[in-house]
Amino acid sequence: MILTIEQFRQRVENDCPALVAELQHLTGRYGPEEAHAWQNSLGSLSHVFRAPSFQPLHLYFGSRGHLALEYQLPAASSWCDVVLLGSHRSTPSAVILELKDWETRGDRPGRSEGLIERQGRQALHPSDQVRGYTQYCHRFHSTVAERGAAVHGCVLSTRDRWTAAYSAPPNDRLVTSFPLFSATSHDAHVRLSGFFRDRLTSPDESFAHAFEAGHYRQDRGFMAQIGAQILNPESQFFELLDNQRTAFALCRAIIHDTLVADSSTEAAKKVVIIIGPPGSGKSAIAVRLWASLVTDPDVPNGAIVFTTTSMSQNSNWSRLFDQVSGQPAARGVVRKATAYTPISTQELNRLRTRRGSHFLAASDAWRENVGTLRAVSGSFRAGAGDNENLITIVDEAHALINPEDPRVRGQFGFATSLGPQAYHIIRSSVLTVLLLDPQQAFRQRENTSLDELRAWSRELGAGNPEEISLEGAQFRCAGSAEFVDWLESFLRVPSVADTDYIRGGLVAADVRRPYRRNVAPVAVPLGQSRMDLRVFDNPVSLEGALREQQQKGNSVRLLSTFSRRWKTQEDADPHSIPPRLMDFHEPYHVNGETRFWSRIWNVVGPRDDYTWYVTGHPAGRIASDPLCEVGCTYAVRGFDYDYVGILWLNDLIWRDNEWRVDPTVVAETGVIDLVRRARREAESRQPRGPATARLLQHVVQAYRILFTRALKGVYVWIPDAETHVHFASAIGSADAI
Repeated sequence: MILTIEQFRQRVENDCPALVAELQHLTGRYGPEEAHAWQNSLGSLSHVFRAPSFQPLHLYFGSRGHLALEYQLPAASSWCDVVLLGSHRSTPSAVILELKDWETRGDRPGRSEGLIERQGRQALHPSDQVRGYTQYCHRFHSTVAERGAAVHGCVLSTRDRWTAAYSAPPNDRLVTSFPLFSATSHDAHVRLSGFFRDRLTSPDESFAHAFEAGHYRQDRGFMAQIGAQILNPESQFFELLDNQRTAFALCRAIIHDTLVADSSTEAAKKVVIIIGPPGSGKSAIAVRLWASLVTDPDVPNGAIVFTTTSMSQNSNWSRLFDQVSGQPAARGVVRKATAYTPISTQELNRLRTRRGSHFLAASDAWRENVGTLRAVSGSFRAGAGDNENLITIVDEAHALINPEDPRVRGQFGFATSLGPQAYHIIRSSVLTVLLLDPQQAFRQRENTSLDELRAWSRELGAGNPEEISLEGAQFRCAGSAEFVDWLESFLRVPSVADTDYIRGGLVAADVRRPYRRNVAPVAVPLGQSRMDLRVFDNPVSLEGALREQQQKGNSVRLLSTFSRRWKTQEDADPHSIPPRLMDFHEPYHVNGETRFWSRIWNVVGPRDDYTWYVTGHPAGRIASDPLCEVGCTYAVRGFDYDYVGILWLNDLIWRDNEWRVDPTVVAETGVIDLVRRARREAESRQPRGPATARLLQHVVQAYRILFTRALKGVYVWIPDAETHVHFASAIGSADAI
């Protein structure tokens, strides 16, 4: 929403509730607390702009300057509270202003730069939030690039004056660059006006409207800098070996033939699918491929986007790009899979308000909905237009959502009535590379099948996809393909050659190039596997063995499936609560005495930042004690450690020569519908009902993911006696440790 300063003042002073309602409708953020914060913040901002100290800036703040309220960054999910748009010394200029209607009394400096402690929690420092917005605009906003515009940022605390903690170390340098102004008269009327005096002084209506209409455009020079760091032989981040190199070379050849070989004609649309088991190097191939493309001068101009399919993936890949490049703006190369749907859920809600609640409502009519949307809007949002992206690389593509199935309906961060995520990724990209393992889709909504990918590729004019197999490759699990074969045999995981993950269950499918051979159930020996695989009699012994490995310089983590509820999720400091209230409070026996071992689930940082657990963000406890929390399947899928300790609890047990699932202890929200149906089957004495059978497969898949996170060794504690004996026998261990 773009307004002149005059219009903004009039709307705030004459009908602020209506303006707030419009903003809520624009952003989809409803609720009385949100509305109250907007009213306070916008009222304070309007009052500040009328201060006498702003009179020397009357050319801009008098009336003719422009501002955008709740501006969504192109092809991103972030919203800027206010962007003031104009010029300074004949140069187009934008100032991003973050409004915080916070009670700041009692807040303390955070554990590291970019964090502030609020109400006992580590929260994102608002100056760091603004820094991210400004750097994103510098590197990825088309209008900023085309007009050579300056972009600045600051924060205005509209409620409290107690902001000393925000400017104290470790955030003192951050606040120098992206200052925070309080509600005091001196700050609001003197310092803030001085900040604008050097950055924004004249109106520029043309730039203001161009900025609002700007789209996502990569700075290829900046991309090349990041890519060069990844490809630097000294970095050794993602070196490729054997089958990985073959797959990489094949993919590069396909891309060259599609985009480079004949520059006289328009590039043909193409889809590449790389299929491989856990540890086969899919992520390494993905990031090396991205880096090689952005540094290749022969590749045409256009966005080359690295796409993620989960919050954990998104936060960890974003941080990795930051670390490799040394540039916080580097996270802008990472895009969520939800960003490819033609319009956002907020825009869909606005259209439904104008045209009726049933407009584009039926998920099973998504093709018709897409056609209707084209006729109504004429264009799709930035980053989601037809063939708008040159190359899209999707890691962990097995987690893509297809809302055609009514059993996986829900709120997933994109407009489900407009169809499957994979369809729109292919539609909006000239060339799409999907890296996946169908057996790692363990949530109900992760239901896109290989056959569907092939069909959509043909439907969208890309023909049959090129399929590349990583069969036999293994760079995790001590480089032991035998271990993965043994694990799948032990867990009785169906071969991809026989099954395909679809619609929340396993059904027959034609997979032309299975990535592993069929194995008979519980018939594959560990053989010469180099994996350090042990089973322990209690969790204390398991933890002790992991700490020994940590002292030797190995990375270690504790993992478990969701067989325990996440009770501490909303606690301000879950590490400080009594052990009996922690998520894991597990009894074990030593010499006839019952003891307890306690831990919490993985703590997620501000804004669902999973780096706190996965890569050990310096502000989290994991950085100093990697065994103080337990990681879940969702958090660690796609990542690895030298040694993992698995708490194999009572969701999956061995009885009467078969695996059984106990639905009463499965707490995984990603399969909650299945859990409810399986529980009803258990109550009606149907232990082998269809829902229970499907739930069993989901739980087995979760264990498969956990067991394949290790590079060197897996240590296991299994309190269920019969399951413990079965596992110990399978690994050739006569006695527990």
